[in-house]
Amino acid sequence: MMLVERDRHLTQLSGLLEDCLHGAGSVVVVRGPVAVGKTELLHTFAERVAGPRVRFLSAAAAPAEQHLALGLVGQLLHGADPGCPERAEAALGAGVRADGRAGPRVPQEVARVLLDMSADQPLLIGVDDVYHADPDSLQCLLFLARRLRRSRIMLVLTDQDRSGSGRPGPHTELSRHPYGHQIRLDPLTCDGVAALLAQELDAHAAHSLAAAAAAVTRGNPLLVRALAADWEAAARTPGREPPRELVVHHRFAERVVTCLHRLEPGALTVARAVAVLGEPSGADPVARLSGLGRVETGALLELLDEAGVLTRGRYRHPVARAAVLRDLAARERVDWHRRAARLLHADGGRPTAIADHLLAAGSADEPWASAVLQESAASATAGGELDFALDCLELAHTLADDEQERAMSRAVLAEAEWRIDPARAVRHLGQLTDAGQRGLLPGRHALATLEYLLWHGRPDEAATALTRIAAAHDACDAPAGDTGAGAGLDAGAGPGSGAGPGTGGGPGSGADPVALGLPAFVGPAELDDVRACLELCYPGRRRSADTGAGAVGPSLVRAALDAVRGVGGAVGEHVWQGLRPRVPLSRLALGLLALARPERLLRDAPWCLPLLEDAAGSDEPHWPGLLTAARADAALLRGDLPAAAGLASAALSEHSRSSWGVLIGAPLACLLTVAVETGRFEEAAAQLAMPVPGALLQTPFGLRYLLARGHYHLAVDRPYAALSDFQTCGQLLREWADDGPWQLPWRIDAAQALLRLGRRAEAHTLLGEQLDGPAADDPVTLGRALRQLAAAVEPHERPALLGDAVEALQTGGDRLELAHALADLALAHHAVGDSRRARPALRRAWRAARECHADRLVKSLLPGLPDRGPGPAGGGPAALDEERAADLSAAEYRVGSLAAQGHSNRQIAQRLCITVSTVEQHLTQVYRKLGVRSRTDLPVFLQVDDTRTIMLPDPATTP
Repeated sequence: MMLVERDRHLTQLSGLLEDCLHGAGSVVVVRGPVAVGKTELLHTFAERVAGPRVRFLSAAAAPAEQHLALGLVGQLLHGADPGCPERAEAALGAGVRADGRAGPRVPQEVARVLLDMSADQPLLIGVDDVYHADPDSLQCLLFLARRLRRSRIMLVLTDQDRSGSGRPGPHTELSRHPYGHQIRLDPLTCDGVAALLAQELDAHAAHSLAAAAAAVTRGNPLLVRALAADWEAAARTPGREPPRELVVHHRFAERVVTCLHRLEPGALTVARAVAVLGEPSGADPVARLSGLGRVETGALLELLDEAGVLTRGRYRHPVARAAVLRDLAARERVDWHRRAARLLHADGGRPTAIADHLLAAGSADEPWASAVLQESAASATAGGELDFALDCLELAHTLADDEQERAMSRAVLAEAEWRIDPARAVRHLGQLTDAGQRGLLPGRHALATLEYLLWHGRPDEAATALTRIAAAHDACDAPAGDTGAGAGLDAGAGPGSGAGPGTGGGPGSGADPVALGLPAFVGPAELDDVRACLELCYPGRRRSADTGAGAVGPSLVRAALDAVRGVGGAVGEHVWQGLRPRVPLSRLALGLLALARPERLLRDAPWCLPLLEDAAGSDEPHWPGLLTAARADAALLRGDLPAAAGLASAALSEHSRSSWGVLIGAPLACLLTVAVETGRFEEAAAQLAMPVPGALLQTPFGLRYLLARGHYHLAVDRPYAALSDFQTCGQLLREWADDGPWQLPWRIDAAQALLRLGRRAEAHTLLGEQLDGPAADDPVTLGRALRQLAAAVEPHERPALLGDAVEALQTGGDRLELAHALADLALAHHAVGDSRRARPALRRAWRAARECHADRLVKSLLPGLPDRGPGPAGGGPAALDEERAADLSAAEYRVGSLAAQGHSNRQIAQRLCITVSTVEQHLTQVYRKLGVRSRTDLPVFLQVDDTRTIMLPDPATTP
């Protein structure tokens, strides 16, 4: 291996050897930081000069042999004269004491053997890592060094930089001799790093990586070669291109640890202290953590800097720090981190830094640990570091001492997990519910537990807990003369306030709100907010939530919904803006998304969705998913099926299905509807095969899911299954006694299934009830009801009803339902023989269906007027006779297609670069072959078949 930036050192050694050959011996100490290349320099020089002229003797010291007397000298002598081992044994055994240490004659005998050998042949004696030599061997070497001036011996010793806190090195003794020399090896420069990398990698990679490698290693050759090995390993990875940047991986980590273990023990201790502290904190904290003196620690930090491991008290690369931490045994690491936590706490360090060490230790017995962890969790949550906050709370929970503290810590932990993923809070619900029943939870956490229960489909437990909280509120309320909202809760009662049982200092009965799970900041309106969510999400549980209603003030959630339903324009927006800062977004989401008819949200409060989008910056991670689900509903109501599918899929991908709880019914219903309208029945079946919460059908979300599933059954010709789903919706609504704005027009859907089964009288009855009900003022509902009613009457009555349905749906803005109504209107006109009205309606239906991307309807309208049987939900499409269209020539087909699309004869002539007369002749042939009288009678398939219509540029619009 070629040495880099070591030529002048080799030249100096060669000159000293020449002097040695002429009888001027010398001793050379090669010094430098760890792994700087001292051993390579020694052995490279020896390989160049060893031979007939010079005999090379070598030995290497090791820490494990420091207790072995004369172990290093033994290596030299046994290698010096392998043919005469008796002479070496005699020299080593001369005057050895009974305790195994060398006597005073041993250095003299060893020197005599080597001096006698040099008389026959010059000697180059190389001793590597002399700082690890046993004391007796070191004395022998020093004894020999003092007698080399007139000899033919060149003694080369490699020594390592040290902090100065240990015993002095041999260079101190030898520096006073005129024949003693020192050669210092410095780390490689950036050019030297590039040259060293070029020995391992190609020249381009070596040049591009040199600067970064020099910064990471400070020119330490051992570490530079490790970086080259890491890069080469990455470049050899199958299927990957060679990396463009430095790769710092396993080899580098291994070599860093190797370097540290080759240093003096104090340096390794300081390196571990720096790794544990993790931040540049100066010599004082490192000294206190390592247990060394400040001066010694400072010297060791400089030594580690010279070695290329640290820079300004911190690791040059995080991989190096991680490697040092991994090198610690598990118990040692725990002890280091606990000591670091105590040190930082004593110094008033940042709570998050202290928490880092407590988490790394995995345990703590300090009384302040729990408070620090909770403070760090709050700070991390505010900064968006939810995973770190969760880890802090997990550990704090394990440190809780009593039931009250454990219940509180579990509630805080559940709240943090809820913010990361609502499904993760489920594991705490049993304990939190029990703690709430026993009065161990403060009011805020008790209400949050109710929210979790509602979200995850456990309404019975939520209703019971709400009843208990309402009763606790009554117990804390003032008995007379003070009936204001929250009088008993807003008086400041709490621990240390004097308001407790028997103190006489509290309001009302003197009951302690904290003992009842209700601190002072929980007001009655918040209780009513949760009650409103329970009533909205689980209408069947309304009665069970009525307990304590008299003690509850106006609900903010209910006020928000009233603003959506009944307050228009700027007034409603003002109400909503005032509510948002006061009500948790997830609670408002439960209320607003519980609207089983989302069209009311968009029709009555068009300002609501932009405000919801503005709230998407909330720090509640599940809020964007709820917003996306609301946007999917909006896209579906606009008839934008691709957007609805994309948004609903994106909403579901925000979290796992289990995280959605009962709210999954909203995006799932949207996806099912889109899949049915686009004809992707296998996709719909896959969605239906996925499990849903058991409590879903107790919620309005479940009603939407049932309706979507019913329409899937209709699409795949299962009318009885569809009718069952629609009737279940009606049964649930009747059980809930819910005929208000959350009622779904299930009768329309049930009538559609009945018509498919031929039960027209029953369908007519249901549609009559729907049209007479409270939703008759809704144009979309009215249009849908009229469309189905048309299918239940005689053919000559249908066009008028469907015309009214089309007008209502145009007013309501439901483009998808409008496309269906137009298709039915075309069919109705066709059934009574009015083809002049049928074909324009058919074209409008096709255009509307195409705009919505309702592929199933589009296909049913082509290649001609469909025959849907007895009504809108009738049988499949039947095409007009296309055999005559096959007789059209290509030119006739192009002209007929453009005419069907509404172009004039002159426009067609310009498009196709033919004369107007030719256009007229082609059209005459088209009419004759298709059996039509005018262009208004041309079939729809002509205007949509792009495969046979070649569109040329319009000369009028071409520059």
